[in-house]
Amino acid sequence: MAVEFALIAPLLLGIVVSMVEFSHFFNLQISVTQAAREAARTMAVTNDAGQAATAAASGAPGLALSAANVSFAPGACTPGATVTATVAFTRPALTGFFGPTVTVGGQGAMRCGG
Repeated sequence: MAVEFALIAPLLLGIVVSMVEFSHFFNLQISVTQAAREAARTMAVTNDAGQAATAAASGAPGLALSAANVSFAPGACTPGATVTATVAFTRPALTGFFGPTVTVGGQGAMRCGG
């Protein structure tokens, strides 16, 4: 019985670690995408990149986002155009099982002018 457990235990432990790491990655992806949506919405309404970057940070309170993590295309909003906010974020991995860091990105798009 102990031999079978010794053979299966590393496999089971690997599955558990993979599930934890994947759920951490998935949570990061959802948070970054939400931040991009908030940034795009604020940029579309206010046409202020600084305020939109602040909205991105507020949209993902669990992440330490800064204005450097957020970019906009085009840089200014004209009525009827579509602004796209892109947020990129890198964080150390929880377990290091799949690598030392996890980099995620999210995009949000909104029509300018409300």
